[in-house]
Amino acid sequence: MPETPKRTALYRLYDTDERLLYVGITTDPDARWERHALLKWWWKDVARKQLTWLDGSWREALDIEAATIRAERPTYNGSHNHELAPFDPMAWPDVKASPRGKSAALAGLIRAEINAGRWQAGDRLPDALDLAAASGVSKGTVVRAFGELANDGSIRRLHGFGTFVAASMRALAPSRTPAPWVKAP
Repeated sequence: MPETPKRTALYRLYDTDERLLYVGITTDPDARWERHALLKWWWKDVARKQLTWLDGSWREALDIEAATIRAERPTYNGSHNHELAPFDPMAWPDVKASPRGKSAALAGLIRAEINAGRWQAGDRLPDALDLAAASGVSKGTVVRAFGELANDGSIRRLHGFGTFVAASMRALAPSRTPAPWVKAP
């Protein structure tokens, strides 16, 4: 007989002023609270917990969690809680080798997005795997490009949160403009 999948709950944690502190998913709320109590410095501020049991797969629950975080902006969630840099993988150019290598060429493309104002200070860059697939390079090449950009101050990598256009990088253009390789509608 097949094993019955565990039910998954979407939970929200609030402080005494009803500010949303955190959103997550779990199959075992009590164990999750114990773990948060040990690992989250802000746990002492939690005054109320709200559970909503979900139907569907774990993958669907992850999607609901991400959408909830983007919509409700809880204080202490890192992932999904930041504006994404505009990115169309289908329109992104393949990276060609340059004299300095593919990672330098990719870093140049990312720098061009920042300098043109399409990717602005505080925007979260695409995930390394997504950028690798769109660029026709390996994840390692993306990681090396991110390293070059972090070293020159163009981006900041925050463990558990993502990779961001550095606040010190001011867009040169006043508003986002289409990338040169994207066809106008």
